[in-house]
Amino acid sequence: MSNQNTISLDIKKEEFQTIKDLLLAQNWVEQNDSNQYVVYRLRSPLGSIATMYFSGKLVLQGREDFTRVISMLKKEKEDTSEEFLAHFGVDEVGKGDYFGPLVVVGCFVNEEFFKKVKLLGFADSKKFSDEKIENLYSMVKDYPYYYSSIVYPNEYNRLTKIYRNASLLLAKQHAKVIEEGLRDLESKKEVCNYVVIDQFSASKSRVTNELGQLGKKSKFIQFHKGESDIAVASASIIARGIFV
Repeated sequence: MSNQNTISLDIKKEEFQTIKDLLLAQNWVEQNDSNQYVVYRLRSPLGSIATMYFSGKLVLQGREDFTRVISMLKKEKEDTSEEFLAHFGVDEVGKGDYFGPLVVVGCFVNEEFFKKVKLLGFADSKKFSDEKIENLYSMVKDYPYYYSSIVYPNEYNRLTKIYRNASLLLAKQHAKVIEEGLRDLESKKEVCNYVVIDQFSASKSRVTNELGQLGKKSKFIQFHKGESDIAVASASIIARGIFV
C-alpha cells in the first residue's frame, strides 16, 4: 500500500472559487467542515481530501498521485491569461414537434464566465451524457446572462403551419433571444463585442433578417459547427440542461 501524500500550495484569494470549480468539475465532492479557518473541503472519487484555508494554503492529502491535479491548476492559469473578448453565442436543442420542446438559448460570455466554463470543460453538448449535462448545468444555471426561448410541441406545430418553414421558425427564435440579450446587456452597460451563431441555414441572412434594431447594429459571425466557440458551446449546454 502506498504512503499518504501531502502537498501544500499557495493560492491567491481571488482564485479560491476557481480552484473549487475546477475540482468539482473533476467529480470531487464538497464535505461539511466546521473549522473556522477552512474555506471549503472537498473529497476526490479516490478518497483524497483538498482543504482550502483562509490563509491561502490549499492542502491535498491522500494516497493518489496529485501530479494531474497540479498540472490542471497550472494549465488553468496559463489558459485564463489569454486575451478574451466578451461576446454572445446562440444554439438550440430539440425539434419541438414531437420528442419535446425546441429550446433556443443565447449566452453572453464575459471574462469571468469564460474562465469558469473553460475550467468545467464546456464543449458541444452532444459530446456529453444527460448526467454530465445536468451536472454542468447545475453549476451555471444561476448565471444572469443567458436568455432562453422554449417552444413546446403544440405551439411549434401551430407556428410551423403559419410560417410554413421550420427554418424560419428557428430563425425567429434565435432573433428573439439575441434581441432580449442585447437589450439586457445594454441596460446593464455590458459590452458585447460580437454575436456568434451556429449556422443552421444555407442563407446567412436567415437570422439577421429577423433581427430588431439592436441586433442589426451588432457584428455577426456565422459558421457550421459553431460549438467550437465558447459562447455557442455554453448556449448549447444550457439549452440541453433546460431540455433534459
